[in-house]
Amino acid sequence: MSALRILMLMNRIPYPLNDGGAIGSFNFVKGYAEAGAEVTVLAMNTAKHYVPREKLQENLLKFATWHDVYVDNRIKPLPAFINLFKSESYIIERFDSVAYSNRLKDLLRSNFFDWVHIDGLPSALYIDIVRQHSKAKIAMRAHNVEYNIWKRIAEKEQHPIRRWYLQKQSSRLRNFENEAWRKVDVTLPISREDEILIHADVPHAKTIIVPAGWDIPDMMPSGNNNVFPLFFIGSFDWMPNLQGMKWFMEMILPKLSAAFPELKIHVAGKKIPPDIYQYKSSVLHIAGEVPDAKEFMLNHGVMIVPIISGSGIRIKILEAMALGKCVIATSVAAEGLGLTNGKNILIADDADGFIHQIQMCLTNKELVNTIARNAFAFAKEKYSNREIINSLLNYYRQNLP
Repeated sequence: MSALRILMLMNRIPYPLNDGGAIGSFNFVKGYAEAGAEVTVLAMNTAKHYVPREKLQENLLKFATWHDVYVDNRIKPLPAFINLFKSESYIIERFDSVAYSNRLKDLLRSNFFDWVHIDGLPSALYIDIVRQHSKAKIAMRAHNVEYNIWKRIAEKEQHPIRRWYLQKQSSRLRNFENEAWRKVDVTLPISREDEILIHADVPHAKTIIVPAGWDIPDMMPSGNNNVFPLFFIGSFDWMPNLQGMKWFMEMILPKLSAAFPELKIHVAGKKIPPDIYQYKSSVLHIAGEVPDAKEFMLNHGVMIVPIISGSGIRIKILEAMALGKCVIATSVAAEGLGLTNGKNILIADDADGFIHQIQMCLTNKELVNTIARNAFAFAKEKYSNREIINSLLNYYRQNLP
């Protein structure tokens, strides 16, 4: 059986592996390669997530033939203002690059590919170029339903002008996503919930649910049954994380501090804005960006995920489950994972709920251990990256151009 030839179009280089977006994309590159596919990547090396070439050599080139094009996707006041009078979303427009388009055309003209993997929504800008210069089938990975993220963020926004702007961006993103789902051969949503949203707008879209995969160890890590300190880790340049942690710090932390003055909560993540540091206290410790997310998670106790907007799957919850961690999360944060409250996760959607679940963990260590064991077993059964990718490649082989 000849190896499948897959071209991946990416709107960022998935490195370092310190946020869910990078991890999710990297696991596709690695999974395709380890399953025997010949993988070529054309990635935007963006101003926001710029990665030096030597880092590619050390961490990514062993899995794929790699091409990267610098794209200046920084938010600029004048283009952002002019965009208000256009029909396109500024969130997507920032990734429109002539240099990237030209490199893509060169690759398509000089190589044969069986499938083109569109990784994330901004890369869907280039679907038409693929159609014009290749006979390859096109699969689009929907890491989230993006318009739904911005819709939920807008619903939580109190400032009327910002709310209006976010609503406008959500509407434009919805139009762009709908168009992309119609154009590709198959869309790969991350959860049943996202698949339902896709079919609500584009009923005839071909979809296959492809969960976020993870390299699950054979055995649950030992010596990993601490209850405290609680912790959160996530990228603060992703708005749902920032919005969720501000909600936690303003609405929940004061009550927690009063109820449990000896409690310790450690917060880590990249690009933590200065105003978050005002919440530091004897209870809340802010570590900033840590060199090793796995080590940070293993060295702390129960994970909290107070996200109140978003779509798709929280990769960090999956990572915590694979490490045998008990997680307290909102319903929105746990959405799409298929978890059961009280069995393999603890759900809390308001301040009183978080205080109750934390108190349960404090007074019942065996509950924490049981949740952690069940979470690890569930992750191993449902979210093995090897099994997920092998199943997807079987579909690709059965539907060659």
